[in-house]
Amino acid sequence: MIDSINRTARILSFAFIAVSLGLIYWQFVRAPELLARPDNPRLVEEEQRIDRGRILAGDGTVLARSEFGTGRSAKRVYTYPLLASVTGFHSIRYGTAGIEASFNDALRGLTGPDPLGSLRRELLHERQVGLDVRLTIDMELQKTADRLLGNRTGGIILLDPKTGAVLALASRPTFDPNTLEGEFEQLRASPASPLINRVTQGLYPPGSIFKTVTLAAALQEGIVSPSDTFNDGQAVLHVEGFPIRCNNNPRDVNTFDLAHAYGWSCNITFARLGVKLGVNRYEDYARRFGLGERIPFELPVAVSQLSRDARITQVELASAAFGQGELQVTPLQMALIAAAVANDGRMPQPHVFSEIRTRDGQVVRRAQAATWRTPISPEVARQVRQIMGISVNDGWARTARIQGVQVGGKTGTAQLGDDETEPHAWFLGIAPVDDPRFVVVVLIEHGGEGSVTAAPLARQLLQAALARPR
Repeated sequence: MIDSINRTARILSFAFIAVSLGLIYWQFVRAPELLARPDNPRLVEEEQRIDRGRILAGDGTVLARSEFGTGRSAKRVYTYPLLASVTGFHSIRYGTAGIEASFNDALRGLTGPDPLGSLRRELLHERQVGLDVRLTIDMELQKTADRLLGNRTGGIILLDPKTGAVLALASRPTFDPNTLEGEFEQLRASPASPLINRVTQGLYPPGSIFKTVTLAAALQEGIVSPSDTFNDGQAVLHVEGFPIRCNNNPRDVNTFDLAHAYGWSCNITFARLGVKLGVNRYEDYARRFGLGERIPFELPVAVSQLSRDARITQVELASAAFGQGELQVTPLQMALIAAAVANDGRMPQPHVFSEIRTRDGQVVRRAQAATWRTPISPEVARQVRQIMGISVNDGWARTARIQGVQVGGKTGTAQLGDDETEPHAWFLGIAPVDDPRFVVVVLIEHGGEGSVTAAPLARQLLQAALARPR
């Protein structure tokens, strides 16, 4: 009898220990994972009860807020759906994206100045109130960018080159986050990829706007000076048998200086500069300007690349030097390259986040301006700015001229390797040249010539920006 009792006691003790260990494992070790599962009914119920924080534009305009009807469940409302590529969406079924994802903890109220209050509200089953996230977006400029882009496929970004603050970001096609629940599967399957932010995630050949990198690298390395002249107008350069021609210069002008080689977008001149730099130095400058690395930003970004190959051939090098070959860049990447030129060689860390604050206005955290890279010297940056100014005065970028303001810029017409497919149209610009306040990049997919399609849009956006009070 005593042996039987002891044996039963041991079995019960082992069972108790096993159950205890199981409880510890599932309630503590695996608890975060279980809580995060989208099919967790507790999480769904909790999310529906949260008064999620608002997303605000720079002027305080409410871009996203939570509304409660007669029941206890919240509905997320987006007041300016055209900015969905930035605000993203919040969905019980499909998760979060954009700013909604990047600042999810703050918007849910899990971080803040009163953690004990949050714990008390959770214990008492009171409604959790999230923190507000204010962005750097200037709504007047954002509306201008959206109007200019219209229904064209592509993207526009306007930023402050000194701080890296994004003032406007437009991407098309886009989606309405208010109707996402019923349309998500079609949006995800659409060949137009409306869920992709063209400015931060779209990878494209940059065409001639990438000559800005070649120009800066060649000046920095001292292999060319602004006073150098080139007799490239009617020449043909063969690189390992691959012929390169100028084609873009005026018919009666075959000899020109560096600024006009840039402004008239002479491929031969820049192919020569690329070959003189050599593969190693060119790859080094591509890295200095951020290619090959993820840009630190609050939204998802694609990584720009100089080439898909481990070893770049001379033909690829010459092609990359004038913006073709296997180059793939995002408009955000090109905006940062222009910002480095505008900001005396310092490339700012971009940000669309301004501050986190409580509902009553107490600031919890503010964005801090920071330098991400310093690819070139202040003197080289100044030289590039002056050449960009001549490009707008005398070159193909003259469609970006603004009366009374010296704009600097470069157009791009990125060929896609198919004569029947229209090239992508680009424009990269800064204004004013002597004290840059704004950087703009416009990309229109299959838009044709950059001087015809992209530059006029950039001009109008820069005009609107320059008219805004400082």
